[in-house]
Amino acid sequence: MITDQAPVCLRAGGKAAQRREKITAAARKLFIENGFHATGVAQIAKESGVAVGQLYRDFASKEAIIAEIVASDSGEFLERGDIVLGVALRDESAVWQWLHDFLIPDPDCPNVLIAEIVAESARNPKVAEIFKRCHNTVHAGLLRAIEVLLPGDDVASARVCMADMLLMLSLGLMQHDLIRGEAEARRMAEMAFASFRTQILALRGADQAPAAVAGVACRPSAARNTELA
Repeated sequence: MITDQAPVCLRAGGKAAQRREKITAAARKLFIENGFHATGVAQIAKESGVAVGQLYRDFASKEAIIAEIVASDSGEFLERGDIVLGVALRDESAVWQWLHDFLIPDPDCPNVLIAEIVAESARNPKVAEIFKRCHNTVHAGLLRAIEVLLPGDDVASARVCMADMLLMLSLGLMQHDLIRGEAEARRMAEMAFASFRTQILALRGADQAPAAVAGVACRPSAARNTELA
C-alpha cells in the first residue's frame, strides 16, 4: 500500500539514499523560494536531476517529500548525541543547554520553510497530519528532557504543560524571526528561556516564585489531566 508516510531509508550510503537526499534538497530549496502550493513534482525532478518516474518510485507524492524533510529535521535535533546521552545520564547541564538551543533561532534552519508547512497544514489534510506527527514526536522528546529536570509522578501534568509551552513559544519565535529579524527573535528567545527556567526551578521548590514568571500558574487542560490520570 502506498501512503504519504516517508519509507524508512538509511541516511548514508547507497545510491537510493543519495538520490533521495538530492530530491529532498531540491524540494526544500523550491518550497522556500516558491512555496509548497506553487511547487510541482516536475519542478522538483528538474531541480534535482532525477527523472519524474524515478522520483515517484522514491516518493509516492509531494506530501511524502515533505514528510521526509520534516522527519529528517526533527530527528536530527531530537537525536543529537548530547541530549541522548544527557537524558540517559540524567545530566541536567546538558538538558538545560539542549532546551535553550531548542528556542534560540538557528540561522542554518530557514524558518520560512516551517512557516510554509504550517500554512499548508491549514488547507491540506495530508500536510496537517505530517505536521501533527512531527509535533507529537517533538513533544515526546521535550517530555523526556524535562523529566530529567522535573522528575516524579506528582509533577507529570506540569511536565506536559512545560512541553506544550516550549512548543508554543518555538512556533511563535519562528514567526517573530520572520517579521522582526533574527536579533530581535534571539532577544525574545533568551527572555522566554529565562522564564521557562524560572518556572521549572519554582516547581522544583527553588527560591523563585511561580508568580515571577507570568503571573499565573501553569495548569494543563482538562483533556491532558484526564489523559494523565
